[in-house]
Amino acid sequence: MNGSGDLEDTGAAGDGAELDPKEASELLESATKQAQKDFDIRPPLLTLIGSVVVLVAFGAIWLSVRGQKPYAGPTPVALAVLYGTLVVWIIIVATFHQRARRGVTGPSLRQQRIEAVVFALIWAMVYVFQGALFHAGVGPEVVYGIYPATAPLIIAGSAAAAYSLARQNLPMAAFAAAGVVLAALAAFTGPETVWAVMGVGLSLLLLGFTAVQYRRRRA
Repeated sequence: MNGSGDLEDTGAAGDGAELDPKEASELLESATKQAQKDFDIRPPLLTLIGSVVVLVAFGAIWLSVRGQKPYAGPTPVALAVLYGTLVVWIIIVATFHQRARRGVTGPSLRQQRIEAVVFALIWAMVYVFQGALFHAGVGPEVVYGIYPATAPLIIAGSAAAAYSLARQNLPMAAFAAAGVVLAALAAFTGPETVWAVMGVGLSLLLLGFTAVQYRRRRA
């Protein structure tokens, strides 16, 4: 009976009490973090597929430039494999995102679209700058080798790391930062080997991130 009385007293107090502003702020922050965990558009299966995609794409480029004397850059066949796998990857990602966003409307959806446009613009400007390097007469070892293999990840990865850190998504921030470090170190391996290092390194990072995601979901 004491337990029943306690419950009734608690309920009555809860009905009449006002929520303290500090408690309300903590409750809102907790709910926001939980919503971000629930609304995860990067399931483990998606990153697992990504680990295979990067291995195939970078591997095809490496096979085409291996042993080139002088270095001339990827062959048209290798580029076709690269862009073909990227198209498949984009379709897969878009499908996952469309399912995850089903039923989402209002400011949240608009924010996601703005973020996508910003990151797409950053990615595009990386290759615009590659054209500037070619126009300035920089050699093919950089223009068709070291730069396209590493610069996209260094630039876009840095932006992704900062964005994830601001949203308190530490696993994603750590993954993006690791990718930036990988690309920066891989640039020292030369225009041929850099493609192999990036392919294997990115694939391993994605596999590791997949394991982290899987463990978080089980927890």
